[in-house]
Amino acid sequence: MITLPAMSAAEIMLWSATTGALSLVVLIALFDAALSRTKAAWQLLAYLLGCALVVTLLGGLPDALLDPLWPAGRDWLVGAQVLLGPLCGALGSYGVSKWLYASRRDRMIRVTLAIVTGSSLAGGLLCLILPGALRLPVSAALSITAMAFALWLTVRAAQGGDSLAWGLAAGCLIALPAQFGLYQIALASNRPALGIQAWVAFASIVSTGLTGLMIWRRNRQIRHLYKSPASDRDRATGLLSSLSMLQKIIASQLNRRRNGSDGALMAVMLFEPESLLPQIGHTGLNELYTELALRTRRHTGIINPAGRYYDRCFLVLFETMHSPDWLAKVSLRTASSLRVPIELTSLSGERVLVRADVGIGIIHVAEGAKNVDELVHEAQAVATVARSLPSRTALLDPRTGQPVAAETAELGSRWQPRRSASDGGSKSRSFKKSRAEFSRPA
Repeated sequence: MITLPAMSAAEIMLWSATTGALSLVVLIALFDAALSRTKAAWQLLAYLLGCALVVTLLGGLPDALLDPLWPAGRDWLVGAQVLLGPLCGALGSYGVSKWLYASRRDRMIRVTLAIVTGSSLAGGLLCLILPGALRLPVSAALSITAMAFALWLTVRAAQGGDSLAWGLAAGCLIALPAQFGLYQIALASNRPALGIQAWVAFASIVSTGLTGLMIWRRNRQIRHLYKSPASDRDRATGLLSSLSMLQKIIASQLNRRRNGSDGALMAVMLFEPESLLPQIGHTGLNELYTELALRTRRHTGIINPAGRYYDRCFLVLFETMHSPDWLAKVSLRTASSLRVPIELTSLSGERVLVRADVGIGIIHVAEGAKNVDELVHEAQAVATVARSLPSRTALLDPRTGQPVAAETAELGSRWQPRRSASDGGSKSRSFKKSRAEFSRPA
């Protein structure tokens, strides 16, 4: 059994104040969860509660308060110290995976976070069967390792274009020395100086609060995606406006020139919407656009910027690609969802089912080699070809320069791009010509 050194009155006051501050953070998260009633909000509450318990237990306040009243309870407190650190690390890794949309972003991020989550869960339970003197040190190693991986992967995501990830990375960066300090306090035979403890307590509060704020902002971003669109968004669909979307693509291209990353651009086009006007009018057509935008976002994910290029064309920018096969599956699921009939109000007031005539085109974006006009027009041209395909989805084969059906494309382990407009040979000349002639409708 680990015996914690006695705490002075000043130390008890310090860690009581720390517990109070963390409790306030938890109460705010509880209030938000009660109002929003979303799964993400309850997950945030669970994570913040776990962090608050870890800080409180490792700081030694429960031991100092309960030991005079319940000496036998120290064994339970030490067991909780050993378990809660890795379990909270596992919960944090799982949460980071969801927060970063790892399954839609980067295979390395997804696999690494899955391994860290599983290792933390299993390792925390295995710590209980270790000799008493090794339990807490091994638990500390698991917790700090999970936090270090979370820091690395959030920085990687931020460099890939997720600006909100910088805030989460800052929270992880502050949490690392705070965790070192907390475990040092719990493991030391003599408690550190009061000033050091005060710094550890402050860092713990700041890192927990900052992490919670970033998670809350992502959750809020998702909840309000289609509510009260800002001036940089299309008011009908909630997607980014044409100008804002083009700015996103330009910024993404600049990033690629620096880091050489690969991504993709998806164009979703609605064909001949004017044929629906006699049946549903302009109001019904706007409802149709809104529903198509919503379905597109559901399948492509919140982390991938989506905008309305013009009335009947949506664009989705994939900053990074999980894998070419994954991208093909996402496009096929999106096309299948968009083709499901939509119930709208007709001009006569009756509810009618309308099936959208859509086409989805995807092109590979690599190293910022092309300008925005080339990328957008190329994606639109591929979407136009996709209209004649059974799946309504086409990808531009970088090797031949020709659109191919997503369901039959042989993409391999990596989607090799054409690095310049001159690549692709004679096989791509006919499509290049059609792309050059393709223009944005008025």
